[in-house]
Amino acid sequence: KNALYKSTDGGFKWKKINDKSDIGNRPFYYSEIYVDSQNENRVYSVFTYINVSEDGGKSFKQLMPAYNADNGVHPDHHAWYIHPTNGKFMIDGNDGGLNITRDRGKTWRFIGNLPVAQFYHINVDNEVPYNVYGGMQDNGSWRGPAYSWRAQGIRNSYWQEISFGDGFDVVPDPDNSRFGYSMSQQGYVSRYDWQTGNNYSVRPTHPDPDVQLRFNWNAAINMDPFDSATLYFGSQFVHKSTDKGLTWKVISPDLTTNDPEKQKQSESGGLTMDATGAENHTTILVIEPSAVERDVLYTGSDDGRVHITKNGGNSWDDISKGLKGLPQGSWITQIKASKTKKGHALLVANDYRRFNFEAYAYRTTNYGKSWTRIVDSDDVESYALCIIEHPEENNLMFLGTDDGLYVSINAGDDWVKYTNGFPTVSVKDLAIQERENDLVIGTFGRAAWILDDLAPFVAFAKAQPQQPIALYQPPTAYFARYQQPTGSRFGADAMFHGENRGSGAKFKYFFDKELKAKNDTLKSDSIYLKIYDDKQLIRTLSSKTPKEKGIHTWSWRMREKGADRPSRKVNTSKREPSGVRVLPGTYRAVLEYGNTKSETSITIKEDPRIDELSMADMTSKYDAQKRLEALSITVSGITEQLAENKKKAQTFLKLMKDKDKKAYKDQIKSTDSI
Repeated sequence: KNALYKSTDGGFKWKKINDKSDIGNRPFYYSEIYVDSQNENRVYSVFTYINVSEDGGKSFKQLMPAYNADNGVHPDHHAWYIHPTNGKFMIDGNDGGLNITRDRGKTWRFIGNLPVAQFYHINVDNEVPYNVYGGMQDNGSWRGPAYSWRAQGIRNSYWQEISFGDGFDVVPDPDNSRFGYSMSQQGYVSRYDWQTGNNYSVRPTHPDPDVQLRFNWNAAINMDPFDSATLYFGSQFVHKSTDKGLTWKVISPDLTTNDPEKQKQSESGGLTMDATGAENHTTILVIEPSAVERDVLYTGSDDGRVHITKNGGNSWDDISKGLKGLPQGSWITQIKASKTKKGHALLVANDYRRFNFEAYAYRTTNYGKSWTRIVDSDDVESYALCIIEHPEENNLMFLGTDDGLYVSINAGDDWVKYTNGFPTVSVKDLAIQERENDLVIGTFGRAAWILDDLAPFVAFAKAQPQQPIALYQPPTAYFARYQQPTGSRFGADAMFHGENRGSGAKFKYFFDKELKAKNDTLKSDSIYLKIYDDKQLIRTLSSKTPKEKGIHTWSWRMREKGADRPSRKVNTSKREPSGVRVLPGTYRAVLEYGNTKSETSITIKEDPRIDELSMADMTSKYDAQKRLEALSITVSGITEQLAENKKKAQTFLKLMKDKDKKAYKDQIKSTDSI
């Protein structure tokens, strides 16, 4: 039973002053007492709620009720701060973030510019721009843009909560990304409609009502790669639906150890019984269908069991024994079936819950008959959580661990920690958006990150011969129309702005001036990006050579070479002026450094949201702009001649004034009139 004690002699003697239930409710999880800095009889109890006493702890009342629509403060409080000289100023840290009050809890301000979300899983759709999905610790499931065709950065308001609970995995429907499936604790699965909120439960049941299903806190869910109406969900069994979750059938036996010694939550829930589903054990964590072979599925459990079926669940084989070096009963955290090779898969396991912080990751090439360990403690600093290989270049792999992100370009033989702008943080899940070749990273504490355009990594993984320069295939560029952000244009610093992808065509290139090309006798301090249509050179961009070896970026605004514009001054700039916007199509891009060249192509498309413009319309506009440009060239020639003549006249005028103003009075007057 909860009780509150008080000492007035530094802890030598204690007196019980309260043993009522309003002190706290989950002492194993949170049980904190704070005393007002200006009033020793004002005491705060920090737990699911915040209760406050004004009589030294004899009685309490709620300061911040849970789910109170009036103050909007998230429950489950873990951290509390009271200003040492001003008890009205307090800071609250809870499962939803950080809140500040300046009036002793009457009103609160949520601090919305701290990107500290905790993602369990990460996923993407195929919209343009595409969206990122994920479930957050006690903050529901969310959908938000990977990049936004709006001015400024990606605001919090662009993200939509699509269901609540402890958010875990989100699976968007590829047929229509308005819909999909979100999951929360205790095996609750919803078919969501993010536009209307018309969500409904599709949680599987067992045909035998006497069978109690065991769902992991973070249960397994997946969609069949060959049929988007087919879903898989895991308890201790594999459940399958072929009608988008409306009905389910069990297609496996119990694929865990089913050890009764690990199923005593109701018996061993502690002095204060507390079992919320996070304690469920002997459950399925992973269901991974193959994308290259129908009816092949892998499963992994939280007690070390790995199974495979090659016939859609009619029979299952235990393939756990080949995981050499993995302690029995470890958690099988992820299995990733190859998207290009039959029988190939990657597996990640961990055992940190038993204080074993070693890293475990394996590969099979024969459906799990044998496994090869590809990650251990010599490769990384902490335990492994997730893994992914590039769908087109399998030598390129990324690994998420409790201490950050690692990359391998030789299929896991060697691993390097990736720290270029990325923090040391627990990396929970990884996804690759294949159309745009992006790596999307879900972290547990630093929200979601995107590594744009993996083309350089793919090239390294292919072990292509190194030259001083290498221009990589860029993603498709769009003539995107940019709106102003929702809400105020001027958000100042209290409004979070996630980094947005800039407009224009984005090129990445490798540069190393120490690598001299064969027979390269032309030395240069500049590097050039030249754009060609199917007939001729249309644009030349130049830049100083980069100072550092590595991957660099270059933007092209998708405009041709232009002409000098009419001006009051003589144009002395050596930079090529920007001209008319190019038409949608495919263009050739050539990077030049000295005698060395590297070539690729880029596809440019119209904004897919704009459907009233035909190619004929755009061509007509282009032709009109070229005619206008020709007129501009003529006028520019005239104004440049005028500017040159004016400059000569001013020079002549100064010479005459300096020589003899009286003698040249008439000439000065006529020159002034000119």
